[in-house]
Amino acid sequence: MCGINGFNWKDEYLIERMNSSLRHRGPDDEGVYADEEVSLGHLRLSIIDLSKNGHQPMSDDQRRFYIIYNGEVYNYRLLREELESLGYSFKSKTDTEVVLYSFIQWKEGCLERFNGMFAFVIYDSANKRLFLARDHVGIKPLYYHFDRDHKKFLFSSEIPPLLEHKINTAPNKKLIKDFLLYNITDHTEETFFEGIMKIPRGCYATFDLTQCELDIKEWYNIEYEEKFAGTYEEAISTFKDLIEDSVNIRLISDVPVGTCLSGGIDSSTIACLIDKSMKIKTFSAVYEGFERDESKYISIVAERTGMENYRTQPTPERLQKDLLRIVKLIAEPFPSASIYAQNCVQELAKGNGVTVVLDGQGADELLAGYHYFLGFYLVDLLKTFKFKRLASECLNLIKGRNYQIGIQFSLYLMLPYILRKNIFLHQSLLSRELRSDSIAPTEYFRNFSNCRSLGQSLQFHLLYRLEQLLKWEDRNSMGNQTESRVPFLDYRIIEFVSGLPDEYIIREGKTKALLRDAMTGIVPLEILERRDKIGYETPEADWLRREGFQRLLEDWFLEDEPLCREYIDVRKLRQQINGHVYRNKNHARNLWKAIFLEAWLKIFFSQMA
Repeated sequence: MCGINGFNWKDEYLIERMNSSLRHRGPDDEGVYADEEVSLGHLRLSIIDLSKNGHQPMSDDQRRFYIIYNGEVYNYRLLREELESLGYSFKSKTDTEVVLYSFIQWKEGCLERFNGMFAFVIYDSANKRLFLARDHVGIKPLYYHFDRDHKKFLFSSEIPPLLEHKINTAPNKKLIKDFLLYNITDHTEETFFEGIMKIPRGCYATFDLTQCELDIKEWYNIEYEEKFAGTYEEAISTFKDLIEDSVNIRLISDVPVGTCLSGGIDSSTIACLIDKSMKIKTFSAVYEGFERDESKYISIVAERTGMENYRTQPTPERLQKDLLRIVKLIAEPFPSASIYAQNCVQELAKGNGVTVVLDGQGADELLAGYHYFLGFYLVDLLKTFKFKRLASECLNLIKGRNYQIGIQFSLYLMLPYILRKNIFLHQSLLSRELRSDSIAPTEYFRNFSNCRSLGQSLQFHLLYRLEQLLKWEDRNSMGNQTESRVPFLDYRIIEFVSGLPDEYIIREGKTKALLRDAMTGIVPLEILERRDKIGYETPEADWLRREGFQRLLEDWFLEDEPLCREYIDVRKLRQQINGHVYRNKNHARNLWKAIFLEAWLKIFFSQMA
């Protein structure tokens, strides 16, 4: 895993400054290429072929094409064999060189041949073009800024290196509004910095260096459409084969591999499948005395697999100490302290000699892991007059004692659009300015409201909610100089699941039915029978009542006028602080958003004060 930078003119000093801003992504090697047309920079975290042969920017034999690459293509060995049969020869054992020659051979068609996660840029010095691409679902990031007036185009794996150019930017009010309303951060091509954009997931771009023209095209899209005609048992068998192979190919590495283990179904599945081929270290976050601590389930999986389990306990004191560091690392606001817990787990892995970490990210979005997906399913059964199945699912929900969220969300979905929208508005801390129509909303909530079935809601989550999780995963791993791999987001699994009937995903009152049944006999029964959904949940409501965060809330929001006052109703915020700290009301969600937004403004826009 690596970091990449570049722009469309020659300035070796500036590209080295951008590289310095990304050093956490690549401690093992650094490279720069510059000519009169471009400057390219690369930081390397060595994973495959640790020798100097993996140095980047990497060129072909003719020194026409230059690549800077961040990611892993897991089927690179098969592609290499095919390219060798076509006459290509290789100097390294890296997947980078395979990606480069795949592009030379098949141009943008190479993207459809890759199974992996990637963001890369290839410079064609003969045609004076840049080719930029991201993977199927946006696991690896690629940001850019295009100043058309001054004909300047710059790109990077993260946002801070772009700020080395002193570009003209400001907080993006539209995204701040969505963040405060819907807890969402990465649902558009825009970022929280005006003028800084993302190459969209599943897209490639070409930049003509002569004409200074940028052209972005989609090469991959996710469409949920029922295509699978087999039985449920056949679906279980196919899914089992796919997830086993996906995990196995993600163990390819020349450095030590480990896995996150939360005790939930997703991470336990990965750990138990790895156990069939090798023993590795596992890493967990625990909270002694917290009612939603998962230590019990972590121990069950650790004992079943015989794998070493290392545990970390994030605390409010640690978070307060690391607060500005973690916000600067993510570089955009985020809604929950659970993102910090994920960072602590990655830090634990690196501290115990592991560089590659597998994680269960994406399974909830793909397989309906959140309880509110039950609401989409029940409403669809009602609207399509499938009353017998509806009654059966409701009965199973009640038997499983897990029906509250599903029933409540069903009722919510049947409310008129304006009422559903106003519920979010009423619960938010939006300032008067952001409440006004002068700040145009994105299409996020309307797209959400247009979901009419479980399949449509799953497609919505993969398109609009998944990428923020992948961003946090990327920053937390790379910030600790580890590489995170996500087996559930293998494109073959996505394409298979997106063609299944809804009743194969939610079945007998259970979310993730397909995964639960496929893992029977592999994952301990105590894990498969879990109906709760926790993830990296922290005791964040209690943390805000501790002395350190009480003082922070007072300093930032009660005693001073905060930077976020343009976006947040400060009077309402102060009422919620007092209610949460002194009257035992739970306003944690809004308070954490205010804290992380304010920290972000302090780091990147303190000149506004």
